[in-house]
Amino acid sequence: MKRTRCLFVLLAASLLFVACGSKNGGTTGADSSLSDPKGSIAYQFEQLKAGDVDKLKNCFTERLRDQITKERVDKAKEKASKYTLDDLYASAEPGEYEGKKTTKVKMKSGRTLTTLVLTDGKWLSDTVWFN
Repeated sequence: MKRTRCLFVLLAASLLFVACGSKNGGTTGADSSLSDPKGSIAYQFEQLKAGDVDKLKNCFTERLRDQITKERVDKAKEKASKYTLDDLYASAEPGEYEGKKTTKVKMKSGRTLTTLVLTDGKWLSDTVWFN
């Protein structure tokens, strides 16, 4: 009897924790993927390979969203298979611009991939990095 009660309490607590992380109580999906710089680049890279223009647009700062077009994504999608996440994200340099946290993402080759800007808890690209 005591063991059954403990299992019931444990199950109830588990369900409570899962509910707290749900859509209304926490970050999920793209929000959680964009919550750190490497996760943001990984998520963007996956959306690029999938050709999902709408999801990809939400990974960029407002001023760039109109530049994320189906044609541009389709063209870059062909080249994406030549790269890995490790090629794209080798290191990061934190910084600040106009009072916002930034991270300059460097590729394995040493070139800058993009600068991410922390906006409403999401790391958004401030350059179209997949030209």
